[in-house]
Amino acid sequence: MTADMVRSLFAFQIREDRRLWDEAIMTLPESAFTIDTGYSWGTLQAECVHVVDVMSRSLQRVHGIKSTSAAVTIDEPARAQIREIWDAVEAQWQTYFAALDDQAFQREIDIIYRDTAMTTPVWQTIFHFFNHNTLHRAEMRQMVAALGGVANSEIPYIDYCLASSL
Repeated sequence: MTADMVRSLFAFQIREDRRLWDEAIMTLPESAFTIDTGYSWGTLQAECVHVVDVMSRSLQRVHGIKSTSAAVTIDEPARAQIREIWDAVEAQWQTYFAALDDQAFQREIDIIYRDTAMTTPVWQTIFHFFNHNTLHRAEMRQMVAALGGVANSEIPYIDYCLASSL
């Protein structure tokens, strides 16, 4: 795995996150954002807050910042507020990945995960970050569909790569 490969995966993730927000989440009525779907985190609001919090905590981890509390704390946030925070965290990740070099993947970092202190290479945190977002994009699409919205489908990464190389 190289820094360029990770940047490619991140570009794909950004594209799919934005498609989900723009083509699915933001097309629902504001009131649907807080309806409990009985799935995953319950509401799209809670799901989105969870995902952006993990995005932020993962970024703290790769910078060597140990945190045991939520990185994003907002009470009853509206979609636009969560999206604003999401975009800001995404921009911080873009800055991080732009400066990333191949050797940085092996750097060991001390983190706290589920109240357990551990040492792990940076690449594991980055992989968790990508995998976590992919999982929750799928869950959010299911929630959007349950709320009567149009849940756009994820474009396979290989199709993204083929389209990007044209």
